[in-house]
Amino acid sequence: MASLCDYIVVNDGDFSLNPGQTQTFSDPIPSNLIIGTNRAKPILAFKVWATPSGGRFAVEVNDQQIWSPTISGGDVRGLWETFSGTVLNPGVNNTVQFRAIENKIWFSDVVLWYQVDA
Repeated sequence: MASLCDYIVVNDGDFSLNPGQTQTFSDPIPSNLIIGTNRAKPILAFKVWATPSGGRFAVEVNDQQIWSPTISGGDVRGLWETFSGTVLNPGVNNTVQFRAIENKIWFSDVVLWYQVDA
């Protein structure tokens, strides 16, 4: 069966988080989502920047942590993380949560990419 890439713009603006703060988004995922393969993994992409001393943050999708990097400060970075397709739930709203762990962190332009049956 043929597949194609689709995406959701989770957040088109920017937001900042102080240590311990979270920001959660909820968006529908289509019912024809391809899940559970090594090649059809979703991708969460976003821009991030931190205070000059750097920072640490975590990203969760549907309450499952998919990434927790430490970044140096100063520059805006475009980051992305692939994760297991079984984390997403087809046909319902799914959540994406950002959490600041160390220092203030800014985020923008959050996009969730995934594959669907054509």
